[in-house]
Amino acid sequence: EMDGGRAFLYHGHDSVEMLYGLGGATSVGVAGRPYALGEGDILIIGPGESHCVFPSGHQARRLCILFEPGQLFPQGLFPGAKSCFGQIARHSGQWPADAKERIKDCISQIYEEYSARRPGWELLVQARLMETAAVAVRCLPKVERGAKRSEDGLLRKVLAYLSAEYLHEITLDSCANALGFHPAYLSHQFKAQMGVSFHRYLVNLRLIKAESLLEDRALPIAHIPAASGFVSPKTFYRAFRQKHGVSPGEYRKHMEWERGGET
Repeated sequence: EMDGGRAFLYHGHDSVEMLYGLGGATSVGVAGRPYALGEGDILIIGPGESHCVFPSGHQARRLCILFEPGQLFPQGLFPGAKSCFGQIARHSGQWPADAKERIKDCISQIYEEYSARRPGWELLVQARLMETAAVAVRCLPKVERGAKRSEDGLLRKVLAYLSAEYLHEITLDSCANALGFHPAYLSHQFKAQMGVSFHRYLVNLRLIKAESLLEDRALPIAHIPAASGFVSPKTFYRAFRQKHGVSPGEYRKHMEWERGGET
């Protein structure tokens, strides 16, 4: 279980990832498309699909379940089922109501068994994952992912560049020049595929770094703006308060209180 303070940059893995909204609203990007994960919503991300979770408030809570299709479907068994999670409509808003309820029940039982870990819990988790796969194969709408568009290559290049360079001074123009794109084209494609502007993504990237640095109680807060890529402390404090509604110092105290530390 995670809250909105736990954000993740664009990444990919061989696991299937199921997200279930427990409260608030979380924005998730999958293969360059934004999805809204509200309370009661389910999002299934297939293996190998690049995705990220955008920062949001702590009131936004989600449950995350990851599993390897290869472990669920041994080689030679259940032909075609191994790829079923990469061929369905990802968001539960596109599913039949009864199919959504069945998968919701499976997720609830998986979480309950994993939390209690009574004897035989692994078998029951495996059974509920198999049931989820059966519902996906039989009941969920199928979609054609299609070939990779040229714009996807642009997005991968930009995200890789930002991940490598966000601690330095970056502008839309400097990024476009470094990668050989026209600034207006880059801006339009980035917003269309990510659902946020280039500038907002870069600020969020730096805020994620700042939030991780705040976990180090020995690091003075005055050192964090430069260490997370902000050009000035004033810009950092304004962006941080805009996102969290509190100062970095108050945010650190809240984290310490949640962990049972001294406030």
